[in-house]
Amino acid sequence: MESYDVVIIGAGHNGLVCAGYLLKAGYSVLLLEGRSLPGGGCTTEELMPQEAPGFKFNPCAMNHLFIFLGPVIQELELHKYGLEYLVCDPVAFCPHPDGKYFLAHKSVEATCTEIARYSQHDAQQYAKYIDYWQRFVTAIVPFFNAPPKSIVDIVGNYNLSNLRDLFSIEGGTDTTLAGMPGRNCARVFLHSEESISQTLKEARDSIKTTITSVFSGK
Repeated sequence: MESYDVVIIGAGHNGLVCAGYLLKAGYSVLLLEGRSLPGGGCTTEELMPQEAPGFKFNPCAMNHLFIFLGPVIQELELHKYGLEYLVCDPVAFCPHPDGKYFLAHKSVEATCTEIARYSQHDAQQYAKYIDYWQRFVTAIVPFFNAPPKSIVDIVGNYNLSNLRDLFSIEGGTDTTLAGMPGRNCARVFLHSEESISQTLKEARDSIKTTITSVFSGK
């Protein structure tokens, strides 16, 4: 029976990345996947053959945002294997049967202008929302890219800019996200279903206005 240094169960994008790094480090790896198609959330599949025959989707397209927070593309030299990201603008198009639509842009200002067609208040809240999460991302990138080690070592990855953004979202009095205070940074880190649900409930008053306007045709 053939033996391996490491056995990874699940050939989703996380399993594939782990296997890539282990192989690069000289380990022998067995990667197991129960489906006939590897890739997990990064696959491209015809997910709705009855409702939308011929249309293929990426089931977890959001994951493609996170790959740019770290050095995976460069360190595993994924471009050599055909990886090419085509960045679109607008980034999202949401049509409605009555002819109304919503476009999200790379530009925060352009997106706010689009939101303002339905709600000026929500456009202002969206700008605060983006500001909050841009600071959040900058604050967690050193932690996100750190190997498992002590808190003291991870703190060493932070520079003054990272620390400033971290303290601006944790324990602050800013009420962005329609009442979502900075303390909810910890809630996001905990990442429990209950905590995320509560955070969304706190943001609902602002968000629901735009959703109602767009999808009720009013």
